Amino acid sequence: MRPEFISVHKFAAGVLLAAFALLSRPAGAANDAALGYETIRPALVKVWSFDRSGKPLQSGTGIVVASDAHRTLIVTASHVLAGGASIRVDVNRDLHDVKARVERTGPRDLTLLAVDRGGWHVARFAARARPVVEGNLVAVAGYVKNDELIGVVGQEPRILFPGTVASRPDNGRYLELENVHIEEGLSGGAVFDPGTGDVLGIVTSRTSDRRGGFADSGALVVLEFLEASNVAVHLPPPVAHPAAKPRAAAVALTVVAPPIVVPPVVALPPLPLPRPRAAVPERDPLQPLFPATAPRPAPAVALPAPAAVMPATAPSRDLTGGIVSWQAGQATPSRFVYTRAGCRVAVTVDVRNLQFIVAHDALVPPHRRGALLGISLAERAASTTACADVADSAPAEAAYEPIAMSFNGRHVTMRFVYAGTPDLSDRFPSDVSLDADVSGDAASATLQFFDRDWTGSIALPLARTALAAVSSSW
Repeated sequence: MRPEFISVHKFAAGVLLAAFALLSRPAGAANDAALGYETIRPALVKVWSFDRSGKPLQSGTGIVVASDAHRTLIVTASHVLAGGASIRVDVNRDLHDVKARVERTGPRDLTLLAVDRGGWHVARFAARARPVVEGNLVAVAGYVKNDELIGVVGQEPRILFPGTVASRPDNGRYLELENVHIEEGLSGGAVFDPGTGDVLGIVTSRTSDRRGGFADSGALVVLEFLEASNVAVHLPPPVAHPAAKPRAAAVALTVVAPPIVVPPVVALPPLPLPRPRAAVPERDPLQPLFPATAPRPAPAVALPAPAAVMPATAPSRDLTGGIVSWQAGQATPSRFVYTRAGCRVAVTVDVRNLQFIVAHDALVPPHRRGALLGISLAERAASTTACADVADSAPAEAAYEPIAMSFNGRHVTMRFVYAGTPDLSDRFPSDVSLDADVSGDAASATLQFFDRDWTGSIALPLARTALAAVSSSW
């Protein structure tokens, strides 16, 4: 065959390959979130909470999850509404300052709002059959704190892209995000598929360096919350199968989706550190930590079950280098006021203990519940017959179990769940998050509490402590 014919054939083959590549490429390439943002953007609103005098307290983002001719439902982060006496929603330049009310508060940092207006654009959630895994590329969208002129200049939501799912604590119920500049106001915003706009999660918190944050999983937390609230959620259409029989029409206020099987997050295996010098005792309260060659920054890790302790025969190791323990100093107990069942309740939270250990740039999980964080709490209410169930009671203590830990060399981020006596679980916040800055001379930590009726935060100073002072339950 002559060379010119060979060249023509190669050119034709190249054209065909390029055409097949274009046809097979999914909508919304990995380097472009425009299509996903175009889909999710009309379902995003700005949420404001005001005090009794009409002064704005906080702002965040909401996602429209249901809307008919007369009413619209919006899901947002509960802490955006903390302490507010009234709520308003901004949609666009022509529709703003719309009154909203709390329809239902979730077990985590989720609240469902209701608006007496209809016909709003509804967001679509990713199907449960499509799990989110580590390494997924995602985008975040919402209104930041300073987006205050929607009704004047028609400000638009911000889009953050590309972001990465760094880990999935608590078997995927939380999503840890990296490489996204989470700002104030994005709480309640959407974590979405950049190609389709399907909601994958809702932003609940950020790290102090604003380079990442946490979100509640859409499939495992948000959909569960909305189903419990009898909300019919917009999901992608099921994939048709040639042999499958046609489905009957979905019943109103019911979400039909196959159960999802999410693989558990595998905890990092404990490895021994180098053996100690002669001056170090043979045994010490700490168990084997991560090796000195652990990468920086260390990824967030899922923690083992509290009962899973290290072997008693673990070798000793050198405690003189690469290991730092931090402990919170005393702070004035903080008082929070909220209303439950029509009763005004005052809660005083005191941090009984807060300490953590960094070994060779990795956080060390404790062996027993409450070793890392424990609080004491006292609550009281008006002494009336109607408020007998929440009347004055003696202080009680509770332990909290970490479910996610992350350290990037300067900032520590953790998430906790209540791990105390089940009989008292209704009195204590169900979730706590910690954000600590240990990069400077004046290290500090902020604890954020989340409960069904209230949220609040406490700032604590941090100090380096000797390893001998660390709880023996570590």
